[in-house]
Amino acid sequence: MRKFFIALVAVAATLGASAAEADDTPIEAKALPAAAHKFLKHAFPNCEISYATKDVDFMDVEYKVALASGYVVEFNSKGAWKDIDGHGKALPEAVIPTAISHTIQKRFPGHVITDLSLDRGNYEVKLDNGLEVELNSAGKILEIDD
Repeated sequence: MRKFFIALVAVAATLGASAAEADDTPIEAKALPAAAHKFLKHAFPNCEISYATKDVDFMDVEYKVALASGYVVEFNSKGAWKDIDGHGKALPEAVIPTAISHTIQKRFPGHVITDLSLDRGNYEVKLDNGLEVELNSAGKILEIDD
């Protein structure tokens, strides 16, 4: 019984330490994964990083980068982008997969993508009119929410 109690306390302490680290911790931009740097240079050339944070949540690591232009990009632990938020501004064409861009332009002419997320192989986009559209990687619309 005593060994069980000691093991329980050790697990609780470990979980408590992990929870304490779960807050976004400011980091230097140079501490971002190489893939994140490569993406930012390609998608947002000449754009200055305002701040970067690292979020350690249990066994997962995420990074968030805010750019001086107002865009915010979230990355996974390997530096692959997860979410790009334009805060109401159109996202650069360089970040939008071609199939997604073509479908949105054809189906919703005159509207632009202001937020793009990648989740389990599907893309979720938010348009400037507030419409949210889920598409697969081929650009097929799976769901539309207003």
